[in-house]
Amino acid sequence: MDEIDVAIVGAGPNGVAVAAQLEASGIERRIFGFPFATWRDRMPKGMLLRSEPYASDVASPAPGFTVRDYCLSQELPYVERRQPLSRETFLLYADWFTRTLVPDVEQVHVTSLRHTEGGFLLATEDRGQIRARRVVVATGVVPFAHVPEVLRSLPDQLVSHSSACVDSSEFRGRRVGVIGAGQSALETAALLHEEGVEVELITREAITYNQAVPETTDFWTSLRRPVNPLCETWHCWGYYTFPDVFWALPERLRVEKARTFLGPSGAWWLQQRLEGRVPVRTGCWVVDARPVGDQVCLVLEGEHREEVTYDHVIAGTGFELDLDRLAFISSDLRRSLKLAGGVPVLSRSFESSVDGLFFVGSPAAPSLGPSMRFISGSRFTARRLARRMKAKRPRAGVHRPETTGVDSSSPRATP
Repeated sequence: MDEIDVAIVGAGPNGVAVAAQLEASGIERRIFGFPFATWRDRMPKGMLLRSEPYASDVASPAPGFTVRDYCLSQELPYVERRQPLSRETFLLYADWFTRTLVPDVEQVHVTSLRHTEGGFLLATEDRGQIRARRVVVATGVVPFAHVPEVLRSLPDQLVSHSSACVDSSEFRGRRVGVIGAGQSALETAALLHEEGVEVELITREAITYNQAVPETTDFWTSLRRPVNPLCETWHCWGYYTFPDVFWALPERLRVEKARTFLGPSGAWWLQQRLEGRVPVRTGCWVVDARPVGDQVCLVLEGEHREEVTYDHVIAGTGFELDLDRLAFISSDLRRSLKLAGGVPVLSRSFESSVDGLFFVGSPAAPSLGPSMRFISGSRFTARRLARRMKAKRPRAGVHRPETTGVDSSSPRATP
């Protein structure tokens, strides 16, 4: 049986950033997954990144691996701000980053993860079992896709989550209802409309858009809106700059901030693509849904009750953190983990209550702040993890993580 120091499960932005940083730090590791599969297979064609181009860099252990560096090397257009980066350009950059810094990604699914004496036992689809002293779970956000309960009984041909809407042209000639007022719902509706699809938005509250970043970054502008990769406001600057301070906040506050940050709202550049173009049913929510032949009938509650029929409904209803969605983690291991907000309570170094088991990305947001949900958070994540792993060798068994002194028995929230 193969035995390694660190196994990384997942090859998205956080997974490859951690792998590159550990490699540069001389720490033995293997990484399993399909590089940037979420972006390649679950993001819509024609999508634009919500983050500004300068804030879309995957963390690297050395300079020269930013989006700007890639675009200049390939003679591709690059504008640092106010011109969103396309999914297609980001994937070209991500492939280049992975080929150069993490060429040894093992493209297999990890099917199980168990805690054993002295470490962990992983099983993959076709490479047998691997023993690892430490494990980093970097599986991304897709496993947490949330479809409201009222829609879950509908057949797949009538309802889908926005993360499954990859090619808008598939809906040509059909009437589609999109539920939600966040970025994924709004951009899905815009792309469907631009593809000639008859589309309608259904939202509980009026749609809001984030303020555009300033065209300049002079001293006075930066004083009002400090530049940082998360978003150019003072609270974003605080979340991005001081994750350790966020970690020290009361648990209920951390869980709530992780859940509500930047949402529901849309990027500033979506407003002109939607207003006056896509009809919106505002102030209503779905209370019932049923198939009617090859269509779906939604019962909407608002100022008055009404029934609306669509050929397909897309739930742009975000993601709900829930450790149980990571089915490859054994039930015994899940029960061993101390939870808050549906996901493991983490130390300042991303370590869970099980010694040697780390979680990065969205599951880290209730512990270390909203920036962990975004590509820009990979910088802090990779460096902090590498520093922790160099400083301390694992020991067998379960330990208590660093705590804030706050009771973690509160009911799960839904970030």
